[in-house]
Amino acid sequence: MFASFGAIILAAAFASTACEESTEVTPNPAPDGGGNFPSTEADASAPAIDCPAPTGGPTMHKDDVEGEQVWTTAGSPHIVEYDVNVRNGAKLTIEPCAEVLVAKGKHIHVAYPGTPNIGGTLIAEGTATKPIKFGGRDGERWASIHVVAPGTARFKYVTFDGGGGGDFEDNATLNILGDGELPADPLLFVDHVTIKNSLGTGIWMQRGSNFIEGSTDLTITGSGAGESPYPIQIEEHSIDRLPVGKYTGNKIDEILLRAVGASDANGLALDATLHERGVPYHMGKTTLDYFVVGPKDGAPTATLTIEPGVVMRFEAETALKVQGSGDKPSTGAIRALGTAEKPIVFTSASASPKAGDWRGLWFGGIPSDKNKLDHVRIEYAGFDCSCILNSCSNIGTHNGAVIFTAQPGSAFITNSVFKEVDGHAVTEGFDGALVDFRPTNDFQAITGCVQTLPRVVVGACPNPKPACDGMD
Repeated sequence: MFASFGAIILAAAFASTACEESTEVTPNPAPDGGGNFPSTEADASAPAIDCPAPTGGPTMHKDDVEGEQVWTTAGSPHIVEYDVNVRNGAKLTIEPCAEVLVAKGKHIHVAYPGTPNIGGTLIAEGTATKPIKFGGRDGERWASIHVVAPGTARFKYVTFDGGGGGDFEDNATLNILGDGELPADPLLFVDHVTIKNSLGTGIWMQRGSNFIEGSTDLTITGSGAGESPYPIQIEEHSIDRLPVGKYTGNKIDEILLRAVGASDANGLALDATLHERGVPYHMGKTTLDYFVVGPKDGAPTATLTIEPGVVMRFEAETALKVQGSGDKPSTGAIRALGTAEKPIVFTSASASPKAGDWRGLWFGGIPSDKNKLDHVRIEYAGFDCSCILNSCSNIGTHNGAVIFTAQPGSAFITNSVFKEVDGHAVTEGFDGALVDFRPTNDFQAITGCVQTLPRVVVGACPNPKPACDGMD
């Protein structure tokens, strides 16, 4: 089961019912006096809209959808005057060119309320020339499309405008909740979908929810406020299918990644790729939000692949951890293969970054041979690891940008930069032989050792102990 804090979030939700390149992020456009963000320019190449004038609307809706129901183009606008619930096997289809206007603070729920419930389906699939629109009735702030497993929603050529007015939903326009069990639940399909002017985050994927395979072309803009300033919030089990698209023009143009493996022994359980999507990933929202790679036990190694150009900005005191302990093989691995032109950056999320902001990379157990980091930059790491590891170095703490608790088979970090580290660049805190990470890497402003000396397996440590690895 997923970590416990995800369940807490769910309960709250229902309470009311080259390696030296800069990591600075381009400032976001400031809102005007009314709190509105600048509009994006229209795409001159977009096809002309070909929608007939409605002939039978407005059509009023509330309560449960029964059986299979179609909201027609002719009956537009469709007014959601009270919450509409698509559950108990019901199916709601919204025709191309239809317009849906939701009253202030109201929702369209899919597979919720949950008792009794055997799922529900919402389909709103337009075309390039016959798009579908969701907005607020009389221009007021509506709540969300709220999808709960086992319900599903499919959106194609749809625009959502002015949502995010729900309670305990991080002011999201699309609020998607899985069942909290592995495997992750594919609940949401998007294709040429635009979310704009959401009060908070545009989409909140939580409780192990996932995008449906094939999702693409997602735009979130003009959104975000307060404690929910990001265009989208996801978890580790939805990173692999995060759609290509545009995530700019919001209060903070970063993808918030809140890992459910944070405080318990859960983690990324299946191979997944962290895609380069044009904006940084903001790692965590609290100090408990560690990104853990690898299941607890009883499963094959899970590998996190990170694409060139990805920037991961870590919240204070958080870390990227590979699951494992003692002399047992790790259950996770990281493959971060950047290039000189597009390095992969692990950095601080602070507006004024400094050495020691975050904990760094922790490799627990015997590292897998699948690990490989090339052309990466690790900076501002070295927060207190609260760990006592084995060492023959004369050191007082074991904080490091990269920490090993068992001997790696090779120096698998190459052509990389360690920069502004409070503590050691590489802490080799195990019984075994020194693995030399010096030859191809660059070390800048390291307050401790470039690398520490592990404790020897046979015999005693040198007397006196060297300050670091004895190579200086």
